[in-house]
Formats: sequence, C-alpha cells, structure tokens
Amino acid sequence: MFRACVAIVLFLFVKTANAIQVPKGLGTCPSLTACLSLLDKVVPERDDGEGSNGDVLARDLRRFGEPAKQELLRRAVGSKPGWRNVAGAILADWGSWNEGDIQALRDALRKDKGGWVARPLGQIGTPDAIRALVEDLSTAADIESQTGFALEKLGPKAIPFLIPLLKDQEKSLLAAQVIAEMDPLPTAYASTWVVTALDAEVPLEARMAALRGIAALGPAAEHTSEALHVLLKDNDPELQKQVGATLRAVRDPIVVVQMAQSCQPKAPQFDFLALDSDLCLREIAEFGPAGQAAGESLMSFLTSANGAEQAYGILTLGFIDYDPALPKIEAALDSTDWRVVYAAIWATGWLGASDAAVKLDKLAGNYWLVELRGDAARVAAALRSPQGRMKRGSWDIMDHGIRRDPTWVITDGVRGRQQSCPRNLWEWQGEKFKMLPSPDVEAHALDFGNGNMWGDLVGTDHGEWSGELTWVPKQGVPVVLIRDNVHGMDYDNDGAIVLFGLAHLGFNYGYALKVSRNADGSWTQKDIARLPGEPQSWTRLKLDRIAVLTAGRVVVFSSKEGVLGVASCAQK
Repeated sequence: MFRACVAIVLFLFVKTANAIQVPKGLGTCPSLTACLSLLDKVVPERDDGEGSNGDVLARDLRRFGEPAKQELLRRAVGSKPGWRNVAGAILADWGSWNEGDIQALRDALRKDKGGWVARPLGQIGTPDAIRALVEDLSTAADIESQTGFALEKLGPKAIPFLIPLLKDQEKSLLAAQVIAEMDPLPTAYASTWVVTALDAEVPLEARMAALRGIAALGPAAEHTSEALHVLLKDNDPELQKQVGATLRAVRDPIVVVQMAQSCQPKAPQFDFLALDSDLCLREIAEFGPAGQAAGESLMSFLTSANGAEQAYGILTLGFIDYDPALPKIEAALDSTDWRVVYAAIWATGWLGASDAAVKLDKLAGNYWLVELRGDAARVAAALRSPQGRMKRGSWDIMDHGIRRDPTWVITDGVRGRQQSCPRNLWEWQGEKFKMLPSPDVEAHALDFGNGNMWGDLVGTDHGEWSGELTWVPKQGVPVVLIRDNVHGMDYDNDGAIVLFGLAHLGFNYGYALKVSRNADGSWTQKDIARLPGEPQSWTRLKLDRIAVLTAGRVVVFSSKEGVLGVASCAQK
C-alpha cells in the first residue's frame, strides 16, 4: 500500500515534459552546420530530461557520419543544459560505437549524471564502459536513470563491476536494486556467493557483499540459502544481521517465525491504516505457503480491536496456507466490518475451505457491497471447481503501473461510479428522501446541556492534515476524543453519531461512531458502521436511520444495527 501511495504522489507532482521538437527541414538540410542551426532554434535552455524523438533526430543527422557524432559529443559536455540533454538523447539512438568513444561518453555522463549517454556505454559493454556506468551509479540517489537501465540490460556482465558497491554498506542498495531488475536474474552467481559468504578466511566486506548479492536475487535464490543457516549463529554481529536480512529476502522459512513474533497487533481501535501491522504482515505474506510456520504467532490478529489489523491478519494467514486459522476466518464472514468480510472471502478461497461455499453463496446473493458480492461468487465457484481453491499467485502485482497487494482495498476503499439518480430522490424500505448537500465547512458542533453533558462536541476537518473530535465542557479543559476528520454529526440519545473519513491520494475510508459520555465523565466510542469510502453527504431518516453518500452509492445504517444496505433511486 505505501508503495502505491508513493507512486500516486510522484504522478501528481512530476510535470510531464514536452517531446524534443523536430524542426522542419531537418531531413533535407544541406550541411551539418545548417542542421545544427535548425536545432539551435528548438533546443530548450533547460534540461527537461525528455528524450522522445531522439531516434528521429539521430536518423536525420547520422548521414553526416563521424563529424556529426563528434559534434554531438562536444555539445553533450557543453555549457548549455538543454543541449547536453538533447545531444545525449540523439546519441542514445546513434547506434555506432567503439571503445575509442568511451572517454568522451564518460565525460558526458559526468556532466549529465544518469543521462542518455549511459545507453551507448551499455551498448559498448566493455569493462571500461561498464566501469564508467558503475562510477556514475555510485553517486546516484537511486537506479531510476538511464545508467540503471543500461546496467540492468548488461545483466551478468555487469556483476563483477558491481561487487565494489555491494561491499559498501551505503552504496550496496544501488547495486542490489540493479541486480534485482536484471531479466533474467543472474542466479548462476548464487552458488559462488554462498561459498564466499561461508569462507571465514575471506575478508568480511567480501562476505557481506556476497550476502547482499544473494538477497538481491530474492526468492529465486532460496534453493541455495539452506547452507547459510549456520551463519545465523556467527560470532560477528554484523554478518549475523546481514544473513538474517538475506534469508528474509530469499523467503527462507527458517526466519519467518522470528519475524512473526515481532509482528503483533498494536494499532489503536480506530486507526484506519494500522501501518506497522500492514508492513510486517506484508513481508510475511510474501513467503506464501513457505511462511506457514508463522501462523501460530499471527493468530492474535484475528482478535484485534482494530478492523484493519484483523483484515490484514486474515489475508496473511490465508495466503500462507495456515489451516488452523480456518474456523475463525470462516466466522469472520459474518463480521459487520466489510473490510474483514473482504479478507475472509479471499482467505477461505486460498485455504480451499469448501465448507464456506454456502456462506459465500449467501454473500454473493445479498451482501450490501456489490463488489464483495462479485468476490464471493468467484471464490465460491473456485471452491467447487476441480482444483477446490482459489489460485494463489504472487502476493503483489503490477496494476496500471502501481504495485498492489490484496490489502490495498482496505486502505484505498471502494471507488465505485456515482449511481445515477437525476432527481436526487432515493428510497429505502418505502421511505423516499433526498440527499442534502454537505455543508462546505471545516467545523461541526453539537451543544449539550443535560445530565452530565454540559458543553459542546466539536468536530473539525482539515483534509490531509487531519481533524479531530473534541469535547469542550462549559467548565474545565477540552478533551480530544478522536484524531480524524469529522464530516458530520447528529444527536443520538446519550451522545452523538459522528461521521469520519478522508479521500486523499491513495487513501479512501469512512466510518461512523456512536460517542457517549459516561456517568464518571469518561467517554465511550462504539464503531457502528464501516463505510466503503469517505462520507460526502448525509441525511437523517426515520426510525434511527442515516443515509450517507459514499463511494458512488447511498448507504443506510443505524446506531443499533450498523449498515443495513444501499438505497435505490426512486422512480417517481
């Protein structure tokens, strides 16, 4: 989930650059000087990183041969940032290189770190060319550059030159990321690295480099990792720590129990994200069935007071194929929290819980969230198939350029299309109503003047900066009850019903609490409805019913019965 949010942030804040312009007449200009004069008029002053049309420009200038290449190399180290980038983009598609060009390309890469001239160096691919690329990588913040791309494409040829970076603790991550992106992975090095890591006569930095290299190969190197178990008891704490990290990276089951023991539920009841649990459970879930040994230690998640933690735990236990959790997971299909139900649907499918098929049929037929009805139908069909279970693929997948795993629905919510209702006239069990527009305010308040409640309940909404629900007594000190954005509130006997939520970047959630003041002055918060997204507007109905517009639909709930269903658009 965190990776998905980062991707969205980058998308929002990175401005798309314009393609390099191809001036009219470039394909017919009579001389190199004339062609460069045409380009001078369109090359931007700044380096915008854009390389589109580099192949077209290279095609039109390549007819001038070596002089054109040398002039472009000269401009690639010139004083104009825009020309350095454009020259590099053209040279990236030039296609005619030899060892004699390495120094000029190295000089250009030093001027434009991670720039387009890294590609020609990768195409040359000699030791000196690879050294130039590794030199550039060693000063980078990440591998998202042409240098990283070139080294990835070189594959195993680049490995010996990346070893010095693997020896350096600060720079090893760069080398490891390059290795991890190679396709195919250079798994032939795994056995050699195991021998190096085990050799006590080898310098420590070389052993550490070998362990980092194995870790970069990930699960593809798991078959060689058993020999490393002995290093878990090594006398050198630094080596011991690295072998633990390596065994986790390759998904060796020997470390998963220790990981699970340090991964326990601890989120407050109304923390919608429960980030710490999400992160550690995700790491365990990535083991798949190889992580079964962690199951017993993770059972405490099934009784967490935090619904997000429950859902994360159910998904993880199902994905690692931990059968003893099945009775509690099947019981979770009856939860009033749709997030828990969602997790239980998929977990029963992965576990092959054929006895759950009847419950899933019921959910598929009448559950209030149509998205979960579809999930339940798919899982029920899989349980009745010859395979008897849902196919378990990789824990995370790429979806529209964003890496997602099964937990993303819990934090991202359900983003349904707005249900069409032209007259804004809705119906629930014979009662017709209109959704009142949500007031555009940052604060809501209810005044209380009875019993032990003398003061104001105040809710604020500050968007991504978060709001809070506060009790402000007529006398005494204000007390913050919940730190979250308040979208609305209404009286409810001995307290209030309060709507919370946020839709921002990758997050989208909403919920309703019953907030009551006790005789001793303390407060009780009861979770009465988990919504599929941020509340947008709401209306009070008869018989203790509240209708709220969220995730493209109108959800009806009550303080006593929770979510009741989804209203329909009234025909008349």
